Amino acid sequence: MNEPSSLKTEFEWAIYADATFAGLSILIPIPGLDWAFEHYFRTRMPRAIARHRGQALQPEVIKALNQRPSQGWLKGCLTLAVQAIIWLIKRISRKILYFLTVKEATDMVSYYWHQAFLFDMMLAKNQLAQEETALLARQAMDDVLQTVTISPLLQLAQQITGGTRHIFRTLRRARRGHEDAEIEAARSEMKQTWTDFAEYFALLAEQYDRAYEIAATTTEEANAGEVEAKSTGDGKEIG
Repeated sequence: MNEPSSLKTEFEWAIYADATFAGLSILIPIPGLDWAFEHYFRTRMPRAIARHRGQALQPEVIKALNQRPSQGWLKGCLTLAVQAIIWLIKRISRKILYFLTVKEATDMVSYYWHQAFLFDMMLAKNQLAQEETALLARQAMDDVLQTVTISPLLQLAQQITGGTRHIFRTLRRARRGHEDAEIEAARSEMKQTWTDFAEYFALLAEQYDRAYEIAATTTEEANAGEVEAKSTGDGKEIG
């Protein structure tokens, strides 16, 4: 399969470092602290990738990229306090049943790798130059990632997750820009395996392109409908 010029499937640690750290943060055994570390690396990811590509993102673009996907009716029906209690109970139960924490961390490492790849692709396509296209890009990414149920990245993510032993110390050093032996081993393992995923990433890119086109068309039609409705309303007032 021939790759378009904007598609970069080769491994670059600078692209996937924060994604790896964000997923591994779930392994921190202290509820709340795990979320804080995950949030830090997750929200730093777009800026770090852009910086690596020699670009700077506008604040409104960063905000668009870092917003969480919609949670549907649950988000509207439950108060923030109730959501926080439910979240804390789930976190504590996962710390008690550690294998659930490992499973969640594996899933999230894979998920954030997908995000990092798509963020990099958005930059290459110049879709993060302004808020309008960044919102479309974020919507397209969410639509694609919601359909990803089985990924070849999961096996590698499981190996990376299972290879960590002193995760809090490791991630605390990572926040300061330092890497220990565990991170160096993870980076080396990812580098050796990453070429196996080139075809998968190419298919993911095709899915994203289709989702972006649909999002752009839907938004354009909605805007045209609003303009037409406003024009009709103004005409009635004049009449």
